[in-house]
Amino acid sequence: MADDKRKLSYWQLRAVQSEQKSHDAATKQATIIARAYMRAQNYLTGEVSQIYKRYFTDGKATEAEAQQILNTNVSPTELVTLRALADNVSDKESKKQVTNYLSQMAAKGRITRLEELKAKSYIAVKQAASVEIEKSTNLYTKVIQEALDQATNESIIGGFDKDVILPGVSADSQPKMHTRTIFDPKTGKEMVTVKVNPDEPITRFKELSGKYVKAILDAPFKGKNYSKRIWHNTDQLADRLSELFTAQQMSGMRERDMVQALAKEFGTSSYNTRRLIRTEANYFHNQTKLNEWKRRGVKKYQLVAVLDMRTSKICRSIDGRVFNVDEAEVNVNFPPLHPFCRTVAIIYLSDS
Repeated sequence: MADDKRKLSYWQLRAVQSEQKSHDAATKQATIIARAYMRAQNYLTGEVSQIYKRYFTDGKATEAEAQQILNTNVSPTELVTLRALADNVSDKESKKQVTNYLSQMAAKGRITRLEELKAKSYIAVKQAASVEIEKSTNLYTKVIQEALDQATNESIIGGFDKDVILPGVSADSQPKMHTRTIFDPKTGKEMVTVKVNPDEPITRFKELSGKYVKAILDAPFKGKNYSKRIWHNTDQLADRLSELFTAQQMSGMRERDMVQALAKEFGTSSYNTRRLIRTEANYFHNQTKLNEWKRRGVKKYQLVAVLDMRTSKICRSIDGRVFNVDEAEVNVNFPPLHPFCRTVAIIYLSDS
């Protein structure tokens, strides 16, 4: 926030700091995921290099010759090798997709060298997708829980402190509330005294946040939830790799050209991964707060942009504006406003 000259309120500063924390966590997970795709790229590069060195040593094979080589049957035992590779796919849905893919291959009765290469590329991509889903789920879960905590604190300060009665728990059985004074961390002055319960709300909050996490993770964002978006992106990568592995392409490309083409495809996928995880971390953070505000009866919210050299024009123009909670719309007046968006929403109190 090098060029941010605004004087932020306590809650605005908290929101910006929370977004920065989420952004940093997303960057860390994106790096781990990128390594998984790099491993897949290196594996396929090695497989392709073996074929080139064995069959296309002079780089002058005709398309017909390449077609003959790639259509050669491989040993049925290779299917066992492919199934062993599939065991490394941890995500259940990705594993199911790989299993179905291999079952269709086995039903043919014969496997060509080209089909084997395409299968290896499909499995390698799905292995990377498993890592992406695992790391993304862990990140989004933490983001949602932290956002819920932040929204709860804002709501209490704003007087929107509705007690949550869980199913099977009567109001009479709720513990008596105590009070706690919140002080301004900068001046040390008393800000407000709020009602709290030091014991029971911890258990109730965990149960409630678990429901929030599942509901928000399963909710679609632009037509798909995050896991379906990952599967879609990896399916597209697998399709593009499949288009590379044809007799026409391999006969017309030298090994170096093929390696560069693979690097380009995986580079595009890595960029998509970074864009997805950073954008959706912002989405889950703000959407959790919006859901909590609606539940508590909050009327208005304010947008706070993270201002630095990377801030987009749309986020600069909308920074500080106030909107009605019931009119919030993602990509219009509620973040994320665009891919890689870092703008956050906070409760707006006219007398704050």
